[in-house]
Order: sequence, then structure tokens, then C-alpha cells
Amino acid sequence: MIYFYNCHQQSNKINPINPRLKKTNPQSKIIIASICLLIFVPGALVNPLFILIAFCYAASISSVYYFGSKIKDITLNIGYIWLSKWALFVISLVLTGTYAPDIFLYAMTLFVLFNISVNPVSFTPNKKAL
Repeated sequence: MIYFYNCHQQSNKINPINPRLKKTNPQSKIIIASICLLIFVPGALVNPLFILIAFCYAASISSVYYFGSKIKDITLNIGYIWLSKWALFVISLVLTGTYAPDIFLYAMTLFVLFNISVNPVSFTPNKKAL
């Protein structure tokens, strides 16, 4: 393990399971939730179908993470989650662009925010393998 200058003073920011991963700051969760709300409200005002699209996408992503947590091999787990969530992203954008082009930009921004804000490592069954 490599120790950097003043590493011990900042030990509360290091993840005990994998020291290379930083813990999620509660302030960053509030910021992400605020950004989601800032995207969600105007999208819903433009087209109420956006509410259904956003919730269906969130439910689909949740099911991908749920089924991914059933995979015991950490490499397959993270690979499955990464591939599935970005494939779901592309499919959802195609469907949104086809049937609701007026909210396409809102949906794309919200989908990207969903995909990059959730860390798939937090859903892995065997975190000690990291």
C-alpha cells in the first residue's frame, strides 16, 4: 500500500473495503438529487409522459442492479451491470426519441445522470474480493 503525504488525516474519506474507492459524500447525494429534480420538473411540464418514462427507466435500472447482484463472480457482475445499463440507455433513448421527441434532451440528460451517479460496486455480493 502506498501512503501519500497527510494520508492519515484524511482517512475518513477512504472506503474500508477498497481504499482506492472514496466514500460517497452525503452532500454529493443531495446535489445529484437536486440536479435530477431540476431535469425532472421541466421535462414533466413539457410532456407528462416524461414522468412515466423516467420511472420506467429507474425501475429498469433497478432490476438490472438486482439481477446483477445475483451473479457471484465479481468480474461478470460488474460487466453485466455495465453492459446492461448502457444497452438499456440506448434502447430507452431510441424509444423516447421515436415516441416523445419533445422530451428527448431531458430524458437523455436524466438517463446519463442515473447511469453515472450509481456505483455498481455497491451492489456486488462479495465486496471482499475487491
